[in-house]
Amino acid sequence: MTTPVYGTQHAQDAGPQIGRAHAAVSYVGIAGGVLAAIGSALAWVELSIGGESETLKGTEGDDGTFVIVAALLAAALFVGGVVARKAVVSAAAAVPALVALVFGILNVADAERLPTQKLEGEGASSAEISEGLEMFDISTSFGVYVVLVGALVAVVAGVMAFLKGRSA
Repeated sequence: MTTPVYGTQHAQDAGPQIGRAHAAVSYVGIAGGVLAAIGSALAWVELSIGGESETLKGTEGDDGTFVIVAALLAAALFVGGVVARKAVVSAAAAVPALVALVFGILNVADAERLPTQKLEGEGASSAEISEGLEMFDISTSFGVYVVLVGALVAVVAGVMAFLKGRSA
């Protein structure tokens, strides 16, 4: 009679682990996707003039809508990867999360992007928009940073799910 070696896995113990190596990072990815979607509904830009200020939410422009769709798609892919026990599905979530991240970066780099989109949607001409925005002090607000953090977490989780899926 032989005694099992400490730390070895028996064949019957390996079964439930197959396809689950990526689950923990997928849960983190779900949280990142949801966080990015929530960030889209928060203030992205603050417009100030003469001591008064107004904020614009991400959803007041096309970029915020794209971020919500991409972030929720990423979260759904992470959920699908966990349910299907397929790391490749969770890894695919990195693509829409990257889209959300890019839109977040674009709006941090150009604080006038969202107000310009909103005014274009209201039918203002380019000349009117540039004249109107010159009067304001424009700065990014916390919501776009929430998007950046959430999207970055989801991208990293997607990459980690891919790596864990390869090693499983």
